[in-house]
Amino acid sequence: MGTQRRLLGVLLEWLSLALGIFVASQWGLLSYRDPLTLAAVVLTLGVLNSFVRPLVLGVFLIVSLPVLILTLGLAYYLVVFLANGTVLYLADQLLEGFAIGRWALATLCISLVSWLLTSALGIEQVKPWRRPPPRAKGDAIDV
Repeated sequence: MGTQRRLLGVLLEWLSLALGIFVASQWGLLSYRDPLTLAAVVLTLGVLNSFVRPLVLGVFLIVSLPVLILTLGLAYYLVVFLANGTVLYLADQLLEGFAIGRWALATLCISLVSWLLTSALGIEQVKPWRRPPPRAKGDAIDV
């Protein structure tokens, strides 16, 4: 049951990503050729977000460490934003029929729509390295 739930979470995250890309295209921030291209963009971004984005984010965090210290961590949001924009740019370079007009606004639009939808639906992001330990039956939390 746990694997099916995680798979459903990934599919819902990708659907929220597709909706974010659709909204960004309706606002003229990016364009794609047809619905099949949209599916390819979502698949590509899903794979890039899973494998490439953590590496890009790690490099950006190391490079921006002095700024993060000076801003007491507030620049982290800017670093995440730039990592998301980099992944979107990589998808643009990899796919035919997909073009980004305004990368900053497109990144912001996709991130906000995806965040709003996943938050509204209560989708847990798949982070297998952060799984809580299994609880025994009858465990209770004392308050």
